[in-house]
Amino acid sequence: MKKAILLALILGFAIFFLTSDSDAHWQHQLDKYRQIYKLLKENCPETPDTRKIVFASIHGLLKTLDPHSYFLDPPMLRSMMEDQQGNYYGIGIRITKYEDRLTILSLIKDTPAFKHGLQPGDVITEIENQSTAGLPLDQIVRKLRGPKNSQVSLKVQRQGSSKPLLFRIKRAEIPLNSISYSLSHPTSSEIGYISIRTFGKTTANEFSSNLNHLIRQQGVQGLILDLRGNSGGLLQAAIKISDFFLEKGKTVVSIRGRNREQKFLADKDSQFEGFPLVILINRQSASASEIVASALKDHHKATIIGSRSWGKGLVETVHPLPLNCAIALTSAKYYTPENKSLQRDYREYDQYFSILQDDGYDHNTSLQGGVFPDIQVKDDRYPPLITELISKGIFFQFSRKLMAAGIPISKNFSIDATITGKFKKFLKEKQIQFTPELFKKHVEMIQYEIKRDILTHQFSALEGVKVFLERDPVIRKAVGVLMKKLEKGARTWRKQTILSSK
Repeated sequence: MKKAILLALILGFAIFFLTSDSDAHWQHQLDKYRQIYKLLKENCPETPDTRKIVFASIHGLLKTLDPHSYFLDPPMLRSMMEDQQGNYYGIGIRITKYEDRLTILSLIKDTPAFKHGLQPGDVITEIENQSTAGLPLDQIVRKLRGPKNSQVSLKVQRQGSSKPLLFRIKRAEIPLNSISYSLSHPTSSEIGYISIRTFGKTTANEFSSNLNHLIRQQGVQGLILDLRGNSGGLLQAAIKISDFFLEKGKTVVSIRGRNREQKFLADKDSQFEGFPLVILINRQSASASEIVASALKDHHKATIIGSRSWGKGLVETVHPLPLNCAIALTSAKYYTPENKSLQRDYREYDQYFSILQDDGYDHNTSLQGGVFPDIQVKDDRYPPLITELISKGIFFQFSRKLMAAGIPISKNFSIDATITGKFKKFLKEKQIQFTPELFKKHVEMIQYEIKRDILTHQFSALEGVKVFLERDPVIRKAVGVLMKKLEKGARTWRKQTILSSK
């Protein structure tokens, strides 16, 4: 009965979009779909999953429209709402997969996982008696999250323990901050760095608080705003971030569609207007990220560094559906203050999502879409050889082995030839094939990665980020640009206003 209700509600909605103005044609399409489903039910060797069939039908239907109209099943909708609201219910761990081993990288202080004694390096082998091997990370995250005060059981392998450890942990509210990191540059303290992970309801307040702290407490005089990998979020959050740096009345972005035309303007004065700013973007910067980057570029408020952004300029309106589902339908397009569409060509659907394909988009200014950086810098932090070692968890495992051996570690810890030699030996023990070329060409990067892991685990994620800031080529370029701006006296913002703002 439940499946029948689900089919009637969602299938009816899906078929509505397939129909013409003719009621007879609508009925004909509905009969056709019912006939197909009947054939499946009568002839498949196993009873078909009605929910799965209907959801797949809706996904297929929306794929014929454009790349950004999509269906949100209950887990996807819940995930989207958590990201926008800035919190979720879970246990408070940061995880990754190293060769199919679900490994805890770090814990959030004072969360359920922290209080139960889970540790970085623990390998979660089972969640609710289901093996984690072979499960994609997104499914694992869904299993770890759940309703407030509900419980989740874990089976964990810990180095040095002969038997698996069993945990039953009650979920609690976990903050999901929009800002990943906020700090001054480790070697150029007058330069601040803020990385925005996504644009949600709390983003503007987080940003204001963090930037004011950097200015007041650490004397920061210029800012690197890192939007690389930020795929977007709420439009209003992007407008508020842009507004911090724009004079009142300046255009942030325009929306134009069949039934909608609207221009969004900066709303406030006396914030961070004139504050020396560099924005970092890459191919994974999209939507709200592109709105911020284009607004501040067009109004000459920021220097944009990196590579051309994704080119996602379609406006989606989310329509709720029964049974905790929703549908996001494209209703308009975004246009920059210079009246350029942010959306790139998507007629070749598969090519559109192939972010690694060199199709000329990154360099051809005649192609529509995205934000072109003022300064193009190739982001080659991780060549394939290093990426492979990271994906296998080699640096993570080696750093934990060094720490277990009791080597003295301070925040000024450096990797010398002795430790590099131990790393070579460790690779041989793990039967990792490598050539002399690896250390000849990438020894500095290898040493940085070892240092980053060690400082992260010994002190905090922030200490590890400082190592990242020192060696990232895009950030190095950004620091150079900002230092030149400061040398030329580009600080036209009013410090007394900043210090009194909230």
